[in-house]
Amino acid sequence: MSDSFDADARERELRDEAESWDTGAPVPAEPGDIPVIDVRSFLAAPEGPGRATTTAAAVRSACEEVGFFQLIGHGVDKQLVNDAFAAARSFHDLNDASKEAIAMDRPGATLPGVGYLRIGERLLPRRSVGNLNEAFLIKGEAGVGFEDNAWPDPAAVPGFRQAIEAYAIAISGLAQRLVPLYALALELPSTFFDGAFVDPFWRLRLTRYPGVRTTRPAGAFGIAPHVDTTFFTLLRQDGPGLTIYSTARDAWMTAPVIEEAFVVNTGELLRQWSNDRFLSVRHFADNPSTEPRHSLPFFFNANADHVMHPVPTCVSAANPARYAPVSYRQSQASAQGE
Repeated sequence: MSDSFDADARERELRDEAESWDTGAPVPAEPGDIPVIDVRSFLAAPEGPGRATTTAAAVRSACEEVGFFQLIGHGVDKQLVNDAFAAARSFHDLNDASKEAIAMDRPGATLPGVGYLRIGERLLPRRSVGNLNEAFLIKGEAGVGFEDNAWPDPAAVPGFRQAIEAYAIAISGLAQRLVPLYALALELPSTFFDGAFVDPFWRLRLTRYPGVRTTRPAGAFGIAPHVDTTFFTLLRQDGPGLTIYSTARDAWMTAPVIEEAFVVNTGELLRQWSNDRFLSVRHFADNPSTEPRHSLPFFFNANADHVMHPVPTCVSAANPARYAPVSYRQSQASAQGE
């Protein structure tokens, strides 16, 4: 184990590795390939006898063997989700000038990593070929609130900010309630991660993939193959387009869309924290439809400056720590345009 973590070198390593993956000929996921986990009972009574153990075991198995699962029983109001999708569509239907006014790379932007990303950007993830999507991003962390983000003119999209804030509040609340479940999945006390998530760093992305109407450039994807930098990611989507790599099947699989389910996946942050016990799985996104596809990924991380040490249940004499103590800001933020 190195005494330090070279974030730029790690980001280059991940990018080079991703660009070498053969993503041809995905196969449909079969029943059981991507677990479906119902957390209703756990959220209702996290300390209930047997419930925590059973649900944590399901999460442990999913994170160790697949890296993805479908989350149901989460309690997030369907109308909030519908309103967020409607707001996202309204934003993306704006004219270019209205969106460019809050472009992420515009002169004078004061908060990095938020605002509008145009089609063809080579960011998030960084790639040599532009991503075939456009997106609007907001974020939160200690000292950064909704008011600090770049928002479109409210006269152009009435109710947009209110709908997106309401969704972000609901999803960040769900993410916080899931953190104890991940501690239990790692055979730790449910409170183990509490101090690490006092002011979590999160980013919400409103992504639109244009409909397939023309031949796309060679090597282009809706979002290029990558692994997330997160503790975990919560994704809602209005149509199919997510493809993940299955280690068990040694194949790329197209993931089904389950009504009202969140797709959840482990990211690099939790992989490092668990000393590689939990998978951080390669995946990409496209749009197989002639109509636009929208997705709402919520990228959830610990406090940006919380220093992570590989957790005690994932380290032993036979399996020593593989990562130096490191924070999100030190390890992953540069790859996210921070």
